[in-house]
Amino acid sequence: MFPRFCIACGDRLQPQEIEGRSRQVCPSCAHIAWENPVPAAAVAVCREREVLLCRRTISPYEGLWGLPAGYQEVDETIEATAIREVREETGLIVKLTGLVDVFTTPDDPRKPSLLVVYGGEEVDGELEPGDECSEVAWVSLDELPRDIAFANNRAVLERLRTGESRAW
Repeated sequence: MFPRFCIACGDRLQPQEIEGRSRQVCPSCAHIAWENPVPAAAVAVCREREVLLCRRTISPYEGLWGLPAGYQEVDETIEATAIREVREETGLIVKLTGLVDVFTTPDDPRKPSLLVVYGGEEVDGELEPGDECSEVAWVSLDELPRDIAFANNRAVLERLRTGESRAW
């Protein structure tokens, strides 16, 4: 969704080509409403041949399974985001074990995002679904559900299942 009004002066924005792209620009003060992806984090929490998944209760992809994930808050690091999201969605406290991948997210209708996916290990806590999940479960990598939200989640889970590494 494009912004309609200037955050600097309140005038109505108008499309203008800048750097080869159509941008929303204020005709009064020349403020450009840049549209940048929002940072988000996910964690592939694994134990042996199982991965922790959450069944979503929110749009998009309500009712589908996914990795615990969410948007970064302005006052936290991306690593803190990852740890917080796992705790909020699953009740577990995790330790991050490394970077799994970084994705752009083209299939989220809310807004474009840049998703940083970490590996993680369970440290403490009690497994229970948070407010945005109807169910959380340890799922065998050999019997993953077909109803997985987001293409990036499917890619990560497939690589975990096959043991394939990310080709940088």
